[in-house]
Amino acid sequence: MNFSTFSLNQEGALLRVTLENPPINLMSLNMVEELFQLAGRLHSDPSVKVVLFDSADPDFFIAHFDIEDMVKANSDPSKASKYADINALQSLGLSWKALPQITIAEVNGCCRGGGLEFILALDMRFATLDSRFCFPEASSGFLAAGGGATLTALAAGPARALEFLLSSRDFNGEEAERYGLLNRALPAAELDAYLDDLVNLLLARSTSVIAMHKAVLQTVYAPMVEPVFAGLGAENDGMRKGMDSAEMQACVAAALNMPLTREQELNLPATLAGLNSQI
Repeated sequence: MNFSTFSLNQEGALLRVTLENPPINLMSLNMVEELFQLAGRLHSDPSVKVVLFDSADPDFFIAHFDIEDMVKANSDPSKASKYADINALQSLGLSWKALPQITIAEVNGCCRGGGLEFILALDMRFATLDSRFCFPEASSGFLAAGGGATLTALAAGPARALEFLLSSRDFNGEEAERYGLLNRALPAAELDAYLDDLVNLLLARSTSVIAMHKAVLQTVYAPMVEPVFAGLGAENDGMRKGMDSAEMQACVAAALNMPLTREQELNLPATLAGLNSQI
């Protein structure tokens, strides 16, 4: 199975997924579709115990969701989820949460918006100290509605979640770890070695042992299923209100009319602040 937005390299029971969607690893509708396809394959692939995501771009793990594709997804019924209260990006996260494998993100660079929402749905997240994490949506009149608002609240608690979501600033790896969004943040020179050791330990576990541990966690969090789905529904309500607002429409139109350069994307919070001041 070949994919256009990432490459696969299987080493024994480890599947390495290297994100590669030039020029800045935007999460596009095509990437979402391909990640669904990969999840479907993994559901019935007992040869894989661990899935490790990394990026071919040293500056961007996933920059954010493609703005043009976001508009398309909200205007084209064929791109919508078949469930009224669950959108496609939320469905993607749920499908990856349900996999039998251990799923891990190794972040080096920027991971914002839809990219951050996706990795919050994985089992584990590790990053370099100077990686950057951000939900820029509030600065443009809407919210992280691909599971981000709900999963950030669960990981960080309400006070820190509101700070993270509403500030729309970049948080470095050390801050993201402190807020509970990462397992660990490490110096760039140490991250690969740490994950190599961890992955080898995980690969030493049998499929049945991994399954029994994941079953316990699913049982522990089973009472949270209804609140999580209620949160996802509230995200969609907020997104619809945002799409109807003059604030979001103006911000999206401004972003579409001024395609951002790589340098502007690297400094996205400041770029958006400058863009919004001109509206």
